[in-house]
Amino acid sequence: MATRRLHSAAVLKQLAVRTGLYRPARWAERLVRGTAAQHRAEQALYRSIIPPGALCFDVGANIGEKSEAMLAADARVVAFEPNPAVWPELEARCGDRPRWTLVRAAVGARSAVLDLHTRVSSGQSSMIAEWEGVPLGSCPVPVITLDAAIERFGVPYYCKIDVEGWEEQVLRGLSHPIPLLSFEFHLSAADISKTRACLNHLRAFGQAEVAIAPAETPSFLTGHWVSLASFVDWFPGNLQETLPGSGYGDVFVRLLSYLTGS
Repeated sequence: MATRRLHSAAVLKQLAVRTGLYRPARWAERLVRGTAAQHRAEQALYRSIIPPGALCFDVGANIGEKSEAMLAADARVVAFEPNPAVWPELEARCGDRPRWTLVRAAVGARSAVLDLHTRVSSGQSSMIAEWEGVPLGSCPVPVITLDAAIERFGVPYYCKIDVEGWEEQVLRGLSHPIPLLSFEFHLSAADISKTRACLNHLRAFGQAEVAIAPAETPSFLTGHWVSLASFVDWFPGNLQETLPGSGYGDVFVRLLSYLTGS
């Protein structure tokens, strides 16, 4: 029954995209489901941490929810998404915005062509075959590095990374400091070590501060930022007991040199 409902919803969504009714249908859905407040909260978070007009990277854009919120916060956005199945909806949501660019590729440690493993829920599609979700299939996709993206588009002020377990590979392709960056973390034993590796990679760019946003929550877990060095020593601390949601969230890392102007 659940699979049938998902299929019906997907068919309706595809029809809305093809007929040009996607955006008004999305607006109505937010009113009916009560998610408009969540969307406004995401915009408010981005406005609080991103300067107006700043360049942002949306790595792992999926259907464009974060791209849309960044655009509403007056950012310029380059979105990276390798899954052909979501491109029509992604472009229906953001494609008419002059400050938005879509790169149809994954981001990783090196330029290559690798398999994307798709899932019934597109948000769980991953470059990792063993990732969670109901498998749908796989397809070869181009992979570029963050360094190559920076060479093409410039250094972003903010880079959001949500790539279902592939975050460490994305950061291995980065040798440029980025003022503000976030990536998804999970609290499984294997993923804790990946998160530490990501944080240690970012330590090479200088002194930084960290804040945590719980799963799908557009606000920080505490009202203050902590030093990256102390956070690495502490992580995961007591998050298994205190983190709301499903045992995952986003780590935000900001470089102090950009805050102080040094």
